[in-house]
Amino acid sequence: MIKYEWRTTLSADESAELSDLLGRAADYDAEPEYNRIDFADVDRAMSQPNSSQRHLLIWMLPHATAMGEPDQPERIAGLLQLSCQPDGSAYASAVIDPSLRSIGIMTLLVERVGLDTSAPGGWLDTGAHTVTAWAQGNHPAAGRLSNRFLIPRTRRVWKLIRSTDTLEDATAAPVLEPADDTSLAELSWVSASPGGGHTYALREAGRIFGVVALDLRAVASDEFGRCGTIVSASAPPAAEVAQRRRLLDGAAAVAHEAGLTGVIVYVDADDTAMVNACRMAGFQHDRTDVRYEIGGHR
Repeated sequence: MIKYEWRTTLSADESAELSDLLGRAADYDAEPEYNRIDFADVDRAMSQPNSSQRHLLIWMLPHATAMGEPDQPERIAGLLQLSCQPDGSAYASAVIDPSLRSIGIMTLLVERVGLDTSAPGGWLDTGAHTVTAWAQGNHPAAGRLSNRFLIPRTRRVWKLIRSTDTLEDATAAPVLEPADDTSLAELSWVSASPGGGHTYALREAGRIFGVVALDLRAVASDEFGRCGTIVSASAPPAAEVAQRRRLLDGAAAVAHEAGLTGVIVYVDADDTAMVNACRMAGFQHDRTDVRYEIGGHR
């Protein structure tokens, strides 16, 4: 039914076929926000002699679709992309042609290649002894694979979203102050690089009780319009939920002042304090991303 091969080059016809497949899949998966692979990234990686990315091309073999009809020709069915790290870990992402889904291509692939990462060469001789994969939007096919092959789910992240358009809320929100590297360096509970192009702090009674990094580039949402993204939100371990909420309200006000009508935040589903703060700040669930892992627990 299928064949597969690690590829470092593609013919012109294969490039055109794979580019078309990935483009159609990206359009098909745009609304549920499932994983996508950009052909330009594949092409770029294949042009580099020592790329850390590996590409497993999957073909659908010639097959009949109706009795008495000629077989359909061999075609590319999908791609598995593996980004390998020097420490023996790797991140995997896969895309299957939308017209060939729900017929078990990924199930058959896993049955054929297995999930053993303990061999000296790692999984499929890639050097990877721990492989993780994120299923954006909690893709149902990923869940079925996990159940079928006992692939552990090791993390869940919620994409949460709220409006910034209520003027009353925006004007009543705490005013955050821009934070520089010097002030952040004094805070042991803030990561070395909070990320985002705009970093702000919640200061109360002379002390900083929270730091938020914002990406104010607009992301489209059908319900909330042009949204900014909270790249990270940090607070000291002893911070109260109400303080975390004020940090989030302040971030929403910053996004509002930037002309954005919504704000997005990604929260670990097991981070009870931040989940509660998001609930109090009016965020609602938009998507669940699930991490799967074989070969270790990172």
